[in-house]
Amino acid sequence: MNRLQAILKIGAAVGLVLTAATASPAEEIDKKFRIAFSLGDYDTSAAIRSAAGNARTLLYPDGETAATIFDPRNDSGALSNFRIESQLGGVLSASYALSRLWYVEASVGYRSGTVGNVQVQAQFAGAPRLEGQPFNFKFYNLDGGTITQLPLELTAGIRFRPKATFNPYLCAGFGYTFMSYSPSDDINTLSTNLAKSIGGFARLTGTGNGESFNPPSQAETTNLSGVTVTVKDAPEWHIGGGFEFTVKSRWTIFIDARYYTYSGSFGMTVNGGSDLGISVPNDTALLTSPGSIGPFGSVSITQGGLIDGGSWKPEPLAPPGTNCAENGNINCEFTGPPDGKVDPGYYYVQAGDLRYSGASLQIGFKYTF
Repeated sequence: MNRLQAILKIGAAVGLVLTAATASPAEEIDKKFRIAFSLGDYDTSAAIRSAAGNARTLLYPDGETAATIFDPRNDSGALSNFRIESQLGGVLSASYALSRLWYVEASVGYRSGTVGNVQVQAQFAGAPRLEGQPFNFKFYNLDGGTITQLPLELTAGIRFRPKATFNPYLCAGFGYTFMSYSPSDDINTLSTNLAKSIGGFARLTGTGNGESFNPPSQAETTNLSGVTVTVKDAPEWHIGGGFEFTVKSRWTIFIDARYYTYSGSFGMTVNGGSDLGISVPNDTALLTSPGSIGPFGSVSITQGGLIDGGSWKPEPLAPPGTNCAENGNINCEFTGPPDGKVDPGYYYVQAGDLRYSGASLQIGFKYTF
């Protein structure tokens, strides 16, 4: 159950209890002003699904399966999607009833939430692989920072039972939302580490358990660049509805649900693109079609690194007294604990663009003057 569903059930239960206990005749609001305050949740509908676990099935022209290209990342990361998490906040509004049925409303709100699961996957240089497994990626879900929204809205609505205690309504309107963003320590560190690293595209070759990376040549490596975030203010339009319960003279409680369509989006790029590395798509393709076998692959970071993935330690059968730091890691393996230093290896980072569009649910009270 997500947070939006939980708020809906709790709000409905509270409304029914209060109605049964304290219901009063509806307040006449024709040609009157009302103020309202509510708390609730906003959920965006956009998410970028993790490419970990993707597979492209290659087909012969007759439709028979020729081979399968698997995305080399750790499949366990497939559940971690890049998205703007639920945003909690409040809304203050003022309305005027043009008649018993129709009203207009102006409101200002505040909501804030995190950008979640900026996924980094890394296969560190020197890390051992399980027998029969061509890759050994580890995944890390980074806190993407905090996005704060200040929505200003104009709304018109119609009430269907203006004299009844229980009064449903529908509404529609438009608005403009001011956006701001605060990066997390995770994102600041990732950006700094990218800017200090040197690497190049490592193409994925082969199929099935025979897959491997073709490392870039020295000429193909270059300085990488950091994380860039675009958070633009955006207009929107919305539709919605809800219901009011009159609980006392001049006082009502209400539950309000709305869907918002925005023209803007939140964007995060790494090294100048939406992703670091090129994912294998989750689809089928004819073997003879252009681009059917890629290019797909990771970025091989040869100097620097993005994550402190561990440290070198002597192999189980290494000679006594083996010192990995002094002998160039001969007879050593990358299985030790983190040592405070970022590590080279094959890397993917998944980010991209997320639309602001989504749905809100608010629970609050109204007072009639």
